[in-house]
Amino acid sequence: MISKKLKSPWVLPRTKACGFSSSILTLEKRNAQVWVETVLYLLVGLAVIAAILAFVRPKIAEIQDKIILDQSVDLLKQLDGKINDVWNNGEGNKKLAEIVIRKGDLTIDPKSESIKFVMEDSKVVYSQLNTVAPIGSINVLTKKTSSGQSVELWLNYTGVFNLTYAGADTEKILTKAPTPYKVSITNIKLGNENYIDIDLVS
Repeated sequence: MISKKLKSPWVLPRTKACGFSSSILTLEKRNAQVWVETVLYLLVGLAVIAAILAFVRPKIAEIQDKIILDQSVDLLKQLDGKINDVWNNGEGNKKLAEIVIRKGDLTIDPKSESIKFVMEDSKVVYSQLNTVAPIGSINVLTKKTSSGQSVELWLNYTGVFNLTYAGADTEKILTKAPTPYKVSITNIKLGNENYIDIDLVS
């Protein structure tokens, strides 16, 4: 008597096993495709962001520099107003002022009887290039440089009255600082002449 070999109920037919393996491979391919697409979308997004930043950053720098230059014009106007008040009110008259410098330098130059603000690396063309232009009593000059523009704003008191710094013909340069400078503006007499004396207040 020939006995028949019984098949185990736990053994899947080959056809079914092959179909299961094929489903796994298809799922893995789909997952790989999704991962590749995600990476590509991410790279495209980063490229777009980089392009936007490359355009926006210079514009932001221009706006920031223009704001600083506008504030510097206002600063010089305020100084000029106080200087003229002190001069007109006579010897001994004194006023205090605050000078905020976020970028650039402010020079008090008694030898040229001037107070000048200079921004060497301005990202904005603040006025017509290479031409001195007036803004009230303030002179403005913009020049092209390798790093952008150099912008000069200055008050000139030549022939009006004499300037001194701390009682002498000494140049003083105020640079960028986290806190405002405090200065005194005083009408003093040296010899037979009156001077506008500017000095730092500690």
